[in-house]
Amino acid sequence: MDPRRFAATVSLVVASLVFALKLVAWALTGSSAVLSDALESIVNVAAAAFVLFAARFAAEPPDREHPDGHGKIEHISAGFEGGLVAVAAVVIVLGAAVTAWRGPELRSIDLGLGVTALAGGVNLVLGAWLVARGKALRAPSLVADGHHVLSDVWTTVGVLVGLGLVRLTGWVWFDPLTAVAVGLFIAWTGLRLFRQAAGALLDQSDPELIQRLMVAFDAARSPGIIDLHDVRTIDAGGRVHIDAHAHVPEYWTVDVAHDASKRLEADLLARAGLNGDLALHLDPCGRAFCARCDAVACPIRVEAYRSP
Repeated sequence: MDPRRFAATVSLVVASLVFALKLVAWALTGSSAVLSDALESIVNVAAAAFVLFAARFAAEPPDREHPDGHGKIEHISAGFEGGLVAVAAVVIVLGAAVTAWRGPELRSIDLGLGVTALAGGVNLVLGAWLVARGKALRAPSLVADGHHVLSDVWTTVGVLVGLGLVRLTGWVWFDPLTAVAVGLFIAWTGLRLFRQAAGALLDQSDPELIQRLMVAFDAARSPGIIDLHDVRTIDAGGRVHIDAHAHVPEYWTVDVAHDASKRLEADLLARAGLNGDLALHLDPCGRAFCARCDAVACPIRVEAYRSP
């Protein structure tokens, strides 16, 4: 099975299990804070199902209608998840307000604390694993899903603190107050996920990716390829599309320049550990970079090469 699909399947199965545990905790306690935690887990299940779909769709090879592949569905998935999280936050805050209006009624707090803590521990392991796998596979939807699950861990911690305060003080109003705090935190997480996904869909520049490429260029310098500039990147999920310019000696023939650029393109992708394509646009040197150009056989050099 494709590693993205496998990770998404694990996420869906475990999210469903955690949701069931939180429902049990809510049934035991009647806590609005626990219910808020369970509502976010509904979002986790829905998001994991969409991530699984996105992983399957993104794995489709490029075709006539999608010559650059299907990877951007990963960013759509991440944005969808952010929107779901924000909606869940609104529902949580409204539910807490209703509970405060009616007056909190809690029961079986100790047992509810235990079940909630178990669900939080499972989510902690799942979230950390999803983030690690998503980064390794360059799968934005998995990274977003992992961060969402980890944010769920923090909401669970908040719920545990709230119920713990109720247990210690007997003041039941800590329960709806905790639910409101959880809802606000979830809203911030959802908006952050949505903003990141929107940036990727709008082809926002990725400084980290550009830096990786420049490091690879420094390690893969080829005689006559003077520099790399005007680098632009597009993150399409599991694939990247890079457009860059390079100065080359103006006396080179088309054949020589073409062969050198193709070798460099392949070398850069391999050294940077990137899956995708790189298109180099060649600019004549204009005899402005002689001191940096190591094409020793250059017949039109106006300045001696100075080794760095």
